[in-house]
Amino acid sequence: MPLALTGEFLNKLENGQKVTVVALGDSITELTWHTAGRLSWVGYLQEALFETYGRNLCCVINSGRCGDTAAEGSNRLEEDVLRFNPDLVIISYGMNDAGGDVEEFRTALGSLIDRVRDHNGAAVLLRTPNPIVNPPQTVNLQDGQEPAVETAGTKQSLFAATIVEVADQRGCAVVDHYKCWKRLEGQRGVRREEPNELWLHMSDCIHPGPLGHLAFFRELAPLFKVPSTFPWE
Repeated sequence: MPLALTGEFLNKLENGQKVTVVALGDSITELTWHTAGRLSWVGYLQEALFETYGRNLCCVINSGRCGDTAAEGSNRLEEDVLRFNPDLVIISYGMNDAGGDVEEFRTALGSLIDRVRDHNGAAVLLRTPNPIVNPPQTVNLQDGQEPAVETAGTKQSLFAATIVEVADQRGCAVVDHYKCWKRLEGQRGVRREEPNELWLHMSDCIHPGPLGHLAFFRELAPLFKVPSTFPWE
């Protein structure tokens, strides 16, 4: 699968041409209280593009909507994405979709990609969602009881894998946040009281907090050829 964005998009930035990026997704894309007043991954990306390529070159539009699925994103694609004639569309679904059928999700995601490309040939970047993260245990586990940890084969992992498969089939760039975050589990040894080792990334079990959105950005940064840290950090 492509590990970088299309050359045309990056060439425009490097040559000082203006570009428009639209981020389409759910509550993990839309700016909400979960970031506690800090930037979301979309905001971090815009800041990094500014720092790297210069002022007034990249317009980044956040078209996330809480509770959305890929099918619902398709219903508002014209108004919330295509009318801006973007050079790049970042599509971020799979969390709310996991409550439904994976093949319907695959179809909806493929349709979004086709419609974006048919409109003006924009580049498409897919993102997988973060895993669902268990909070630290607030009560002692009984002898022999194991903490609940999301493992391969759960619906969340299935939908994340489907996004990667669709990206491969359609020739899209993809960032597999799900895989990146799962790699962090157990690096310091699995602790019974916090089996995921990811709680500091989170605002609640589903939504990333400030550190989670910063992690998202750091995982996206290489595709845009921008530093993964900022001068003010």
